[in-house]
Amino acid sequence: MDIANFSSDARAVIKNAREVTLAFRHPEIEVEHLLIAAVRADSPGLETMLNQLGKSAAMFEGLAETYLKEQSSKKAARDSVGMSPSATNTLSDAVQVKGELMDALVEPEHIVIAIFDPKSNLAPYLREKLDVTREDFFRAIAESKSVEEITAAHTASGSSGASADSAPQSVSGTLKYCEDITNQAQAGQFDPVLGRDQEIQELIQILLRRRKNSPVLVGGAGVGKTAIVEGFAQAVIEDKVPQSLRGVKVMGLDMGSLVAGAKYKGEFEERFKNLVSEVVKSAGRIVLFIDEIHMLCGAGNSGGGMDAANLLKPALARGTIRVIGATTEEEYTKYLEADKALDRRFEKVKVAAPPFDDAVRIIRGVIPKYEEHHGVNYSDDAVVAAVRMATRYLAERNLPDIALDIVDEAASEYAVRSEFGREKVTEVESKVADLSSLLSSVSSDTPSPELVAAWEDYQTTYERLNALWGHRIDAADSGEAS
Repeated sequence: MDIANFSSDARAVIKNAREVTLAFRHPEIEVEHLLIAAVRADSPGLETMLNQLGKSAAMFEGLAETYLKEQSSKKAARDSVGMSPSATNTLSDAVQVKGELMDALVEPEHIVIAIFDPKSNLAPYLREKLDVTREDFFRAIAESKSVEEITAAHTASGSSGASADSAPQSVSGTLKYCEDITNQAQAGQFDPVLGRDQEIQELIQILLRRRKNSPVLVGGAGVGKTAIVEGFAQAVIEDKVPQSLRGVKVMGLDMGSLVAGAKYKGEFEERFKNLVSEVVKSAGRIVLFIDEIHMLCGAGNSGGGMDAANLLKPALARGTIRVIGATTEEEYTKYLEADKALDRRFEKVKVAAPPFDDAVRIIRGVIPKYEEHHGVNYSDDAVVAAVRMATRYLAERNLPDIALDIVDEAASEYAVRSEFGREKVTEVESKVADLSSLLSSVSSDTPSPELVAAWEDYQTTYERLNALWGHRIDAADSGEAS
């Protein structure tokens, strides 16, 4: 056995197998010790293979430890542990597995495949309990490699003359469970994104990484996590991103449509796996945005199957898919941090509520959209007051969302009152005219006090209403809104 054929990860497996053997006080490294050391290795290839099979490393490790604890233990002298013939044969078989898969070096996954070869001395107890075969592992690796080959083919075709602008258009129509955020940005459907340059820059830097290139935006409800993604999409449209990100499509996953209509067990998982495959096939031309990403943990798992997060892990581990997630701090701690394998695939980007001055600047930047919608003008004092009142009286909610709610609600209330006010002005104006005509037509030089009092009341009401809403009548007549 030539150790030069083994990668650093595979060599670490052999080293750790010695430590496992000593921990069990066994005199020689056996196949089961190798298995425990292999599944403990942080190997993306092995994790991908197990995820394809729907198995967990913890299951392999737990059963192997249970088996070894039941074996008789002979006290082993420190540093004197040798390699048993069966373990040596397994490592030699791993070199053959490496050759069959046309890989450069032996990796931990090759050792595991060799362990489950029918010729190896793996305990029948473990074969029965784990219920996997050498062929199962080969199929799992073939599936994962086919995705990588498709990705490589797309990359090659892109570099051979296909334009970056046409590439995303050719794949975006196949993602029927997503909405095209870049198209929405192109159509001008989003508000301007202000005060989030640092977060957008951090987002771009993470997306450009070779591995761990998927950011997750973590912040309170209403701080603007989705707005940051919209700002990134606008930057893509305006070519204000590095060259490798120009022309990408930002696709937002619609979890509702993905789950809706899934009739039989496993249909949701099949849909999600196909969606991930489509994104991977785009060779980086699609960035997938998943709002409320914590919902993937356990999604589709009501029947005991694999949840959506596990289907996403292999592509995340290889860096062949770029995902932008968004969730709150509470949900991140409860779901993503609890799944260590998923958590380490993402880079956390904290999104805090903007300070007072930045919030005012954000509101000022988007207020023209609200003025256009409601047909009103906001004074600068009103904008500042909205942020101040939101901070003072609604501290349990986050800026800038709550301040935008205030300016939106104020204009909406103004629209309702102005409409009823215009109707009331017309009604009172008619009453005042009738009373004025009546007063001028009476023969007595001194009209009754009751008539004079009624006229004065209507006149006062009219003047007050006209001062508040009369300009709206003039604007409506002239076709303008102020």
